[in-house]
Amino acid sequence: MDNVTEPGDFPEGVSGYRLYHGYVSVIVCSTGIVLNVINAVIWSSKNMRSSTNLILSTLAITDIVSLSMYLVYAVYFFLTTGPSQQLNHSQGWMYVVVIAFHEFIGFHTTSNWLTISLAIFRFIKVCHPDLAKTWCNKERAKLTILIVFVVTILATFPFYPYYEVYSSSEDYSNLTGYWIRKTKFTRNHVLYQTVLLWLYGVVFKVCPCIGMVVLSALMIRKLRHAQKRQATFITGPDSQVNNHRGYSHTTVMLIIIGLIYVLMELPIGISAFTSGLQGGESHYFYFMLYSEVGDILDLLTLLNATVNFGVYYALSNQFRAVCRKIFLREKVLDVHCVSDTLEMTEPVTSSVIFTISLKWKSFKQKVHLDN
Repeated sequence: MDNVTEPGDFPEGVSGYRLYHGYVSVIVCSTGIVLNVINAVIWSSKNMRSSTNLILSTLAITDIVSLSMYLVYAVYFFLTTGPSQQLNHSQGWMYVVVIAFHEFIGFHTTSNWLTISLAIFRFIKVCHPDLAKTWCNKERAKLTILIVFVVTILATFPFYPYYEVYSSSEDYSNLTGYWIRKTKFTRNHVLYQTVLLWLYGVVFKVCPCIGMVVLSALMIRKLRHAQKRQATFITGPDSQVNNHRGYSHTTVMLIIIGLIYVLMELPIGISAFTSGLQGGESHYFYFMLYSEVGDILDLLTLLNATVNFGVYYALSNQFRAVCRKIFLREKVLDVHCVSDTLEMTEPVTSSVIFTISLKWKSFKQKVHLDN
């Protein structure tokens, strides 16, 4: 990253993927905003209100805001003008660029920790169902959302003094516009730059990824154990149907969510972390704003905030039914969330499996005797 062009150097021409990033990001952001509006409407609908769905609807809202912030940045910086100091940007628009990018990072960080909170709620429901009645109710979900917002605001606040808007004429007499550079405080405190890199890379990215992988692995292990318990009580073709209905959607959904989250976020975290290890003055955030690789990493973040609708629609019968009922006006059976849980994530415990299995066997034996 040492070859990154700083504001004090005359900028090179825009080339490569940067020529198309504006169009790609605008399409992704616009699509993501629409899909997340649908997500928020469905998860917050009357028959879908639960602790889990409350977090999911809040997640959709934070994704809408983060995508909207990046949309403002992309439209101005890639479609209306260009990411070049030579274009004489106005002071107001450069402040808009800085604020929009900061808010994009802030709200996306909020989305990340809401996703982790959702995984924790699921972990408690799957592995500790007795505790779920106390810890996974709507009041706890509201408190969790509040804590995530407060902590994210406090964690992202140190990023605001990092950059400032200044007149390009300070560097080049023939330029009359404005550009962005590190503040005097940032330039004079190298340790501040390193700490922010570690905060961004480790706390915002790597730690949530590790947490997601660990929680997903524990839940999948619990579900597989319950599936084996079920197989010992039910044999024959019927067991395959019950196994599929009880576990397949939940397990696949957990794997997909975990993979998407880790694959999209971990590369950014690793790049920030390794940049912080180098020590000395850091150009990483400028690199993220004004480089082709930074644009690609941004695109991964945008995709992470966009693809949830596909996962929900493919793997949640409730979500799919409500979506068709609201937007396609299809006549479907009323969908209700039972016991403040979400059908697609609610596990079937071993005791329930045992009871269902015995009742099903008893029923088949009774039908056989009657015949």
